[in-house]
Amino acid sequence: MVMELPPKLEKFLASIGVNTVRLKWKLHDLEKWWERRKEQKDLSKGKRRYKNCRCGRLYLAEDKVCEACGRKLPSYTAYRLTRLLAIGTPAAGWISISFLVLIALLYALQVFTFGASSLMIPSRDALVRFGALSGDLFRGTGYFRILTMALVHIGFIHILFNAVAISQMLPRFEDEIGPWATLVLITLTQLVSGIAHLVNYPPQVITGGASGIAFGLIGFGVVYFKRLRRAAESRFFFHWFLYGLAFGFFIRANNAAHIGGFLTGLPLGYILAGRASGIRMRKYWKIPGLICLAAWIAALVAIGVFY
Repeated sequence: MVMELPPKLEKFLASIGVNTVRLKWKLHDLEKWWERRKEQKDLSKGKRRYKNCRCGRLYLAEDKVCEACGRKLPSYTAYRLTRLLAIGTPAAGWISISFLVLIALLYALQVFTFGASSLMIPSRDALVRFGALSGDLFRGTGYFRILTMALVHIGFIHILFNAVAISQMLPRFEDEIGPWATLVLITLTQLVSGIAHLVNYPPQVITGGASGIAFGLIGFGVVYFKRLRRAAESRFFFHWFLYGLAFGFFIRANNAAHIGGFLTGLPLGYILAGRASGIRMRKYWKIPGLICLAAWIAALVAIGVFY
């Protein structure tokens, strides 16, 4: 039945040229649409709410952990917010937070110890004091420097670029493969980066910075996402490698360390994209991860012991 208008209102609208018959049909359609909306809203109150894990599994809103990959599931509110904004927000794990805090803390101590002059261009003494690497230092009592070189940075711009790059990749990969495998990843890429520097540069050339690890994460991403058949993400990391390498040659950065880290990340990406990253395999990375953690702690202690 067509919706009726008050007679006086209908007469007034007709007097100013409004097609009242058409208007009444439009109002009738609007009323029916509103009724359907109310019915759908009432039905939705009785439905269960769901959310997806990053691995693709579907879970109820109240579930806490994914049984397939072991990730902690976000709250339903956080899940809906990230879907609304079309973003993914992996929680930063303790490896990512610890590493970024550590390089920031050592940089602050470097500036505090050697003054504002080391803020942009630190002296050689400042770099040596906080763990920089060279062939001469390594052959003495400086074996630990092959790790600590990642923690010391040559000025504010240097640490800013590395911190931004690593903060964009490391939490994501830690969320994907777990903390212990992530610790193995950054340790091995750093070791090979340090070795690449020792092999390719004269003994007196000193170096520092976490860019070898950053390039290792890039190499890891290239193969990891390629094996998972996520080609667009793999190409993104490969392009990032090309841009980073070109920029490194332009500013005369330590490209040997960069390439060494990148090449180390490639096979690790292949390994960890397979069964090694599943929930059952994550616990097996704990032992090598603990060994790597002990190595980093020993290297940090060595900075204080020898200097």
